[in-house]
Amino acid sequence: MKRLSLIYSGISIKNKIFTTNILIILICVSTLAFFANIVSQNVIIKKAMNDSSRELVLIDNNLQTVISTAEDYSKILATDYRLQSEIYNDLLAHPTPSTEESVAGLDNLSMKKTISEVTSNIVEPNTMIKAASVLAANHQWVDVGYADNAFASQIFGNSPTSNEHSNRPFWTGLIKFKFRYEGDDNVFAVTKTVVHKDTGKVIGMVVLYVSESAISSIYEKKPNNNGGEYYILDRNGNIISSQNKANLYRKFNQAASISIPDSQSGDASYIREVGNRKMLVSIDHFEPLQWSIVNVVPLDEITVERKEINKIIMLTGFVCLLFALVISYLLSRSITRPIFRLSKTMRFVRSGMLDVRSSSPSKDEVGYLSDGFNNLMDRIQALMAENVEEQRTKSEIEFKLLQSQVKPHFLYNTVETIISLIKLNMSTEAIAAAKYMADFYKISLSKGNDIIPISKEIQLTESYLEIQRLRYVEYMEYTMSIDEEILGGSIPKLTLQPIVENAIYHGLKQKTEKGLLRIAGSRCGNDVIVAIFDNGAGMENSQVRRILEESGSSGDSASFGVRSVHNRIRMLYGDKYGLEIASMPGSYTEVKIRLPFIPSQEE
Repeated sequence: MKRLSLIYSGISIKNKIFTTNILIILICVSTLAFFANIVSQNVIIKKAMNDSSRELVLIDNNLQTVISTAEDYSKILATDYRLQSEIYNDLLAHPTPSTEESVAGLDNLSMKKTISEVTSNIVEPNTMIKAASVLAANHQWVDVGYADNAFASQIFGNSPTSNEHSNRPFWTGLIKFKFRYEGDDNVFAVTKTVVHKDTGKVIGMVVLYVSESAISSIYEKKPNNNGGEYYILDRNGNIISSQNKANLYRKFNQAASISIPDSQSGDASYIREVGNRKMLVSIDHFEPLQWSIVNVVPLDEITVERKEINKIIMLTGFVCLLFALVISYLLSRSITRPIFRLSKTMRFVRSGMLDVRSSSPSKDEVGYLSDGFNNLMDRIQALMAENVEEQRTKSEIEFKLLQSQVKPHFLYNTVETIISLIKLNMSTEAIAAAKYMADFYKISLSKGNDIIPISKEIQLTESYLEIQRLRYVEYMEYTMSIDEEILGGSIPKLTLQPIVENAIYHGLKQKTEKGLLRIAGSRCGNDVIVAIFDNGAGMENSQVRRILEESGSSGDSASFGVRSVHNRIRMLYGDKYGLEIASMPGSYTEVKIRLPFIPSQEE
C-alpha cells in the first residue's frame, strides 16, 4: 500500500485526475461485469447440462429402438420355418460335417433361394440391417451374395453351438467386416442360434450386421449442439461410434484427452479442461449392452450468449470512460499547462541545453517554482563556467610545471653528457649532442606557442632521443615511422617527450639488456594516432589506471608527466581524445596518443 502511495504521489496532477476518474469507472464497470458474467455463465451452463441430458435420453431411446429392432429381426430369421426346414434337411443330408467345404457355401440351390428370400425382407434397403449370414449345423456358411463367408468363418468360427447365448441374441463389439461388393465396413454383429422348434436341437446360427453409420445416424440428425460431439463407448472405454470415424477403436481418454468416471457410476454431467479449453461432458449409460453415450461440448461455444452480454457491458464502460476522459482533460488542462511547460524546459536542460529557461506567465505557485528554477539554472551555469576555467588554469599550471621540470633537468643532464664526451676525446659526439640540445630548446620555446606542427614535435622528440642514446647507448635503441600526411597537423607542445622519457626511465632502463623504443604515427579517419612502444619492464593494470587518474598524486614522477599530457589533450579536444595504455609486466608497454587532425597554422 505504501509503495502504491509513493507511485501515486509521483505522477503529475493531470494524470492523477485522469487516473482517479478512470479507476472509479473501471471499478464500477468491472464489478458489474464480474457478477453479471458469473450469474449468466452459471445459468447458461446449467441450461446446457439439462439440454444435453435430454438429448442423451432421446438418443438412448432411439438406440434402444435400433437394438430391439435388430434383435427382433434376428429372432424372426432364426425362427422362420422355411429357414429351419432348409437347414434341418441339409443337416439330415450331410450328417457328417465336411472340413474341406466348411466355408465354400451350400451346394443346394433350393436352400440358397429360400435363405435369400427370407433374408431379403430384413436387410437393406428395407431395414437398417446391412447384411445377414447363416451358418448351418454342418459347419457351412450360406453364400447369399453380401457378407464374405470366408471372413465370417474367421470371425465367428464354423460351429453354431452356443450354450451361453442359445436363448437370446448376442451383440459383438465394433468389428471391421469384409463384404463382397463394398469392401471393409465398421459393423456390429447380432448373433442368434437357430434352435429347431420340434427337436430343440441347435441346427445353425444367423448373424445380422448393423453398420456403425446406422447407429451414428441417430445423433448425427440432431443439431450440432454448438460444436459438440457425440461418442458411444463400450464397457472398456473404447469408441465404437463417433461422428469422426478416425476415432473408432481408440480409447476415449486418448482420442478426446478427457478422463471419464467408471461406467458403472451412473449418468453425470461435469466440466473438464482439455488443453486451454474447458469442455462440458455429459454421459448416459445404455444398460442393455453396457455402453455409454457421451456428449462433449466446448464451454466457449455454450457460453456464446454470455459474450454478447459482456460486449454490451464493455461498450457501456467504454462510453463512460470516454466521457470521464473528456471531463478530466478539460478540468486539468488549465492546471497542468504551466507545469507541463516547466517540465518540458527541464527535459531540455537534462539533454544538455543549459541556456533554456522557463517562461511561465502565471503568478501562482507554479510561477514561483518557475522563477526559482531559472535562478537555480543561472547559478549552476555560472558555477560550471568557473569550474571549466579552473580546470583550464590547472591544466596550464601542470603544463608549465612540466616544462619547468623538463628544461633544467634535461639541460643539466645534456651538459654533463657533453662534458663526458669531451673528456673522452669524442668531440664529434659532443658537437652532435650540443646541436641536438640547441634544436630541442629552439623548438620547445616556439615563440611562446603551445600548439606546434607535428613535424616540429617529431623533430624535438628525435633531438631528445639522440641525446639519450648518446647517454644510454648500452641499453637503448629507437626507431621512428611517421606518415608524411600527418606532419602538417598540429599538436600540443611537449606531448611526446614526457611519454618517451617515461618509457626510457621506467621501462628500458629497468632491464638488464638492450631494449627497443619504437615510435609510429599515422592517420585514422579524422584522427591522428601516435603509438610509443617499448619492450621494457612493463606495468601492472593497477599502475596503468593510477597513471591516468586525474586525482593521482602529482608527486608521482612516473605518472605526473603522462597524466598531465592526458589531461591537457582532453581539456583541449574533449573526452574522446587522450592516451590509451596497454602493458604487460616484464614484456612491453604501448602508449597510444589520439588527437584530432587539425592543420597547423604555423609556417
